[in-house]
Amino acid sequence: MRAMRAYGWLFLSTGIVFIAAPVRLSSLLGLPNGGPGLWLGLAGSLMAVISLLSFQIAEDPVRDSSWNLLLLSKAVSSLLFAVFAAAERNPFFLIGAGVDSAIFLHLALLRSGVVRPYRGRAGGGVLQEAWFVMASDPVGRRGFWARYALSGGRAQCRAVLFDKAAGRAAIERWERPASEVESGPETAYRLGEFSLAKGLAAGPSWRLTWPEAEVGTLGFAPPLLSGAGAVRAGYESSEALVRVTGDASVGGLSARFDGAPAGVGHLWSPRGARSWRWARAVFARPGGDTVFEILTADAPLLGRLSVPLTAARLVHEGRSLASVGLPASLGARSELRGGTWSFRVRFGGVVAEGECRLDESLAAEFPYESPAGPGLCRTSMTGSLRVALREGGFLLAELESPEGAIVEFAAPAA
Repeated sequence: MRAMRAYGWLFLSTGIVFIAAPVRLSSLLGLPNGGPGLWLGLAGSLMAVISLLSFQIAEDPVRDSSWNLLLLSKAVSSLLFAVFAAAERNPFFLIGAGVDSAIFLHLALLRSGVVRPYRGRAGGGVLQEAWFVMASDPVGRRGFWARYALSGGRAQCRAVLFDKAAGRAAIERWERPASEVESGPETAYRLGEFSLAKGLAAGPSWRLTWPEAEVGTLGFAPPLLSGAGAVRAGYESSEALVRVTGDASVGGLSARFDGAPAGVGHLWSPRGARSWRWARAVFARPGGDTVFEILTADAPLLGRLSVPLTAARLVHEGRSLASVGLPASLGARSELRGGTWSFRVRFGGVVAEGECRLDESLAAEFPYESPAGPGLCRTSMTGSLRVALREGGFLLAELESPEGAIVEFAAPAA
């Protein structure tokens, strides 16, 4: 990262100025005699540390420990400058508070934009991470879902094929040591026959390919909160809409996909979410497909705290809209009653309101570990979702997918 390398040189040169010309610098800033002493030594050592952290991040952008220490330094200095300004009634300290606050915000935004590959090595800062690809065939009422994951030192792969006509969902699982996973810029995950790369998802009995994504990446975690390290989890729709072609066979069921709508997702967390609800549907329309995706989750904060957040994405008539962040989440409505999830989210001037349900007859169940203990995740790819889109009080569209929506509910076990 060039920006972090620039920060490294900036912090290093500033530290050199502190040490080389302390008296002149103190006089220029209107401070007491700043000759050699304890505070000069501490200031010089701090600048050396944060410059080293910046260079480390430049070489390894997913080094969470370096990000956390650097952001902590700028957060504390911004706070102290503000306290000094109030205590001494000296607005001069506000300059320092403003400069370090700006650096803090810029660093948080840089961190939020880091693309996280799989980390198989120790110290990567991610304890649970997964990529998944899902493809739907609404006409044939079938869906395929593959998950490539790392958790607790184990590499886990899972495939599910939903077939409404057959009346069942077939599931297969594989597990190996996490050290066997390979990762790189072009391939997110490779473990023997299992592979997820740009334009390819493969396994022992499936192979799906697709051209360049029609809709790009969107992170569902608030950028500033995740970049600052406050929200310690993330989910991104890596490729929100692609058209996959290929074959998949799982547990005696088979399906052929020819240009089927699909998506690729990526999530990570140091300890997992307590609970979540997630739904996604692609609506075929003459002027181009509409994609709607919504997530409500108890996002883990620092310590053992969590906060419920709702985020959504809408691709409609050439517009790609996002409802992400704390203000958007506070203005959203997300309720689960009697198996029906009703929601209302705002994308600027566009409002999406609707509801969805699991296909109870064809839901796959998976246990998971959360901060609250064991939980159960239920997923169906033949669920129902309807949504009405309005803008400025006018109805833009009423969309419904009666048996082609991906719907997932997860909650701690009773």
